[in-house]
Amino acid sequence: MGKRVLIGTMLLVIGVGFLLEQFAIITFSEAFNIYWPSILILIGLIGLFNKKSSKFGNMVLIVLGSLIQIDRLDLVNINVYKLFGPIILILLGLNIIFSKESIVVNTKSNHKGKKFSENVSMKDTINEFALMGGIGTNNRSQQFRGGTATAIMGGIEIDLKGAKLDNNGAVVEVITIMGGVEIHVPDNWRVEVTGTPIFGGWSNNTRHNTDLNSPLLKIRCTSIFGGMEVNQG
Repeated sequence: MGKRVLIGTMLLVIGVGFLLEQFAIITFSEAFNIYWPSILILIGLIGLFNKKSSKFGNMVLIVLGSLIQIDRLDLVNINVYKLFGPIILILLGLNIIFSKESIVVNTKSNHKGKKFSENVSMKDTINEFALMGGIGTNNRSQQFRGGTATAIMGGIEIDLKGAKLDNNGAVVEVITIMGGVEIHVPDNWRVEVTGTPIFGGWSNNTRHNTDLNSPLLKIRCTSIFGGMEVNQG
């Protein structure tokens, strides 16, 4: 079962539950108020088995849902919300450690809109990590296959206007935590953005392209108090 079907089914069940409560057939709102965090847990668990879904984003959903559920059930005598930040940092650390690609760490400050001519890369993958700083890269690979971009309280700008996609397309995993990532792509690319916004979001400013033969870049974005923006041309 995909996330789309799962979310649709849950909305249907919730709607029916509240409707039946209006006719005094069942008492639904009280149970929903207690157990709604389990929905987040279920969505995260389903997502873990989806190869196209962000594993980090789904783990965040599971952690967030579990902490809220514990609080709703009053199972512990501590403020579980204070645990969220440290647990997310632990998950992020594990995600970086066990990443298949190496991580390039660079906290050198860059100004937004700067042409990163001095930081040109011909590598087929990107692996950018910014912590409380800003970095930018100009990738001109002729077989770009994707990679990762993680911004924590910092910013990353990626210029792909001089790159060409691999014949199989490319996937970029973007994680922003109180930070931002900006990606520039060529005019002829198609861009699909999916992911998990948690008090954050993304903006896909590319033009709608109906040519299915055009190169396709897939971006999986997990945004926590942060943002991601894709621009074209």
